[in-house]
Amino acid sequence: MLFINKKIESWMKKSTKNGFTLIESLISLMICSIVSLIGVIYIQTCMNVVSMKPLHQNQLAILQLRQIASLSHDIHVENNALVMIYEHEEIRWVQDGNRLVQRDGYEIWMEGIEDVSFQENEDEIYLLWTFNGQRYQSQIV
Repeated sequence: MLFINKKIESWMKKSTKNGFTLIESLISLMICSIVSLIGVIYIQTCMNVVSMKPLHQNQLAILQLRQIASLSHDIHVENNALVMIYEHEEIRWVQDGNRLVQRDGYEIWMEGIEDVSFQENEDEIYLLWTFNGQRYQSQIV
C-alpha cells in the first residue's frame, strides 16, 4: 500500500507541474474575449462607414467645414470660393468638376455634386450645392 501511495503522490506532483492553473486559463479566456470584442466593434464601424449614404457624407463634410471655420479668421467668399485663414495659412474651397475640394493640395470634401457655390450675406456665409437634382443650402458661418 505504501508503494501505491508513493506512485500516486509522484504522479500528482508531475501532473500539476505540466498543466495550466484555473486562473491562467481564465485570464487567457478574458484576453481572448476582449480582443474579439474589439475586433467586432472595428468591423461594425468599418461596415457603417462603407454603407454611409452620400448625403450623410456631405453632412459630415459640412460639420467639418463649420469646425474649421469656427477656428479660423478673415473668412470671406472670393470668386465663388470660400477663403479663410486657418493656423496662419490661407485655405480655399472650390468646385472642381463634381467635387468640392480644398486647395492648396487637393483634399476632397464632397463628391458627386452637380453644382457648388458660396453665398455671403452680411455676417453669414452659406454653402449651396445640388445633389441628384435637388438643391441644398447650409450655413457655414
